[in-house]
Amino acid sequence: MNKTRLAAALSIALIGVPLAQAAQYQVVELPVADKGQDSFPSSINADGQITVNVQPPYGPPIDISLLDFESQSLIENLTDIDSARVGDFNLVDYTIVISSIIASSGSQFFQHVAETISFISNPQSSEFIAGFDQPAEVDGEYTLSTTTTVRAINNSGSIVGAGEGLYYTVPYTLTDGTETAFVVNDFSNRGFVGIQGKTVPLLPIDTTLGGISEAYDINENNQVVGYGTTALESASLQTAVDNCSDEDLRADVPFESCIKTLIDSYSANLVATSQTRGMIWQLDNDGEVLASTELGILLTPDADDTTIYASRAVAINDNGIAVGTSSAEYEISNVIINRSFATIFDGEQLINLTPEADETALRTLSSPLVSSAVDINNDNLVVGYQLKSVNGNVRTKFFVYDMDVGELIFPADFFLGSSSAPLSVNNNGLVVGYGEVDASRSARRNSGFLYDHNNQTFTDINTLLACDSPYTILQGNGINDNNEIIATARVETEIRDAKGQILLGDDGNTIIREAVIAVKLEPIPGGQVDSCELPANSQTRDRQGASMSWLLLLAGFAFGAGRIRRWTKS
Repeated sequence: MNKTRLAAALSIALIGVPLAQAAQYQVVELPVADKGQDSFPSSINADGQITVNVQPPYGPPIDISLLDFESQSLIENLTDIDSARVGDFNLVDYTIVISSIIASSGSQFFQHVAETISFISNPQSSEFIAGFDQPAEVDGEYTLSTTTTVRAINNSGSIVGAGEGLYYTVPYTLTDGTETAFVVNDFSNRGFVGIQGKTVPLLPIDTTLGGISEAYDINENNQVVGYGTTALESASLQTAVDNCSDEDLRADVPFESCIKTLIDSYSANLVATSQTRGMIWQLDNDGEVLASTELGILLTPDADDTTIYASRAVAINDNGIAVGTSSAEYEISNVIINRSFATIFDGEQLINLTPEADETALRTLSSPLVSSAVDINNDNLVVGYQLKSVNGNVRTKFFVYDMDVGELIFPADFFLGSSSAPLSVNNNGLVVGYGEVDASRSARRNSGFLYDHNNQTFTDINTLLACDSPYTILQGNGINDNNEIIATARVETEIRDAKGQILLGDDGNTIIREAVIAVKLEPIPGGQVDSCELPANSQTRDRQGASMSWLLLLAGFAFGAGRIRRWTKS
């Protein structure tokens, strides 16, 4: 059976029939509820391995060497300070201390706690992804100090993502004789590959202050795409870096602290200080980086042009074609402006997918982004979104571009004024993403969608679940060639304490909260969902919890909105 016929058959099984006969998806929660408060899936491979990001993590270990147990604050607030001194914290004291540490985030005098940690999961188990974290010397447990975000996993089980550098302590004696310690790291964000049981860093071209890089996707040929810093354009920042090496010019701090302060400033102001470009890193099967290739931008700046331009690649198929965004010049009202456009990186050729921008949208919203390509399958089908003006409002509208025929289409989504964005496309031409529902509301909820490009059918994923499902699917985050979907769902669940244990109320019963969790949606062959009643002027069936207002926008993904999936060419 050829690809078109296969996709058509799968579409009929899933969504190409009346609602009462549509195939049913079974919702399976991923086993990360005890790892952190909320969870977000980012990628699924052919074997059903799923990468998941969790935030904030439960139970980070406390470094008692950085606590001042003689401070009046600890003495007055801890219930058992003697046990705390040796690292034996009861729940109340643990909560007090960890909350104080988190509230002091950014200070070099406190322990650092990761905002996000990552796992490889399946419905039965989850495995921690360390990134640049390392086990502590004291107890051999990971420090959970470095924020790590995973983006994608290929069919060989290699994962890509990005993370902070490991935090460490630098003892220092101030000029007045006071002994203290600074908590620092050597870079703010660096892409990596997890391959053959090891973490391989992916360095940018320019490594000033550690440089900044991100890895978003990996194909079956071990080509990794992302972006990295290529040139520092700030003379004042370079001077500050040089001054850190001079004891007479820097403040009364160690060299490492001086550099760490600049690292944080550099990271926060990257768009004003450094050129960044899309990158492809080629690795061998053992994880050695064989080559690093800069992908360029849609324009050719003059040699003396110091304007900050940027490109990034967020997905790559097994043909080596990458997609993402790139800076390009656009003329509006006889003024040349610099904006980012959805871009295909095909070898040395760069293709602007939406050269004719929506000028009304550009005038209404001074956003640097015009459009973005977010994924590509092995049939060179690209999905993304563009800013468009709809009835006087700026919306994101998802598109599908077929490279083989050069056709760009904007499928009908939930309704005309709905913002929508795709997040993943598989090799069967099925696209998942999210869009706004509730046209009459100012604060619109999001629902995950499933779009069949071959039959041009658009479906709310929630309509493929049982009517009494406790889950509301907010996003379709990824889909593999088995048509298994990973999704972000809203559901009521038990409240857990700071250590991840289920919390009980005074009456001994669990306390319920609304949570955002990572789930897997498994097709049930021959299954049928309930025929749910559709309320007037609604695209979403009534189901438990569906009436609660929610707006979940992860564009750019807190997790990069990003990378989700990998499939084998069939």
